[in-house]
Amino acid sequence: MTLPTPDLSTLAVPMPPEEDLRRVIGSQYDSRKTLNVIKMFAGTEDMFPAVLGFIQAVFRATDVDPCLREMIVLRAAKRHNALYEWQANAKLARNIGLSNDEIAAAASDGPVSGIKPEYILVCIATDELSDEGRLSDETLREMLDRHGVTITRKLILIIAWFSLLSLFVNGCRVPLETTDKIGNGISPV
Repeated sequence: MTLPTPDLSTLAVPMPPEEDLRRVIGSQYDSRKTLNVIKMFAGTEDMFPAVLGFIQAVFRATDVDPCLREMIVLRAAKRHNALYEWQANAKLARNIGLSNDEIAAAASDGPVSGIKPEYILVCIATDELSDEGRLSDETLREMLDRHGVTITRKLILIIAWFSLLSLFVNGCRVPLETTDKIGNGISPV
């Protein structure tokens, strides 16, 4: 098991200025509690409302087990070496009830094993989409059989979102959080 590693680069996309964050995020902005990734998204200005809406949709997706979502984000963070995503979501994963063993399994260097089959399946799907840009027939069939058509679509979209998110935080080099910002939360927003 190898956790994602820090980016040692010295160049990063600057965090938006506080006045811009207040203007874009609005009255709910609190510099002490707003996650750095949300601040960086706010720096996209006109794109921020759509991104925030999508984040809310992902974390509130009807009939999607939050544990599956967290296994996906952890595996995407592992596959894309996104330490920011790993650090924040390992805390969220514990908050929703994933065990340390389940969280550690998502960091497996090889295939994920030794945990619930439904967690292994979404990790396999995350690996395939990350590596090949598509699902194997076997994986897609198992997802359809286990989850049905609508939830399978949602899970694939969630995998795609967390892969995109990992690329965004790595590309911008979003500074790591202190996990006290997450507290007992189960969602970043």
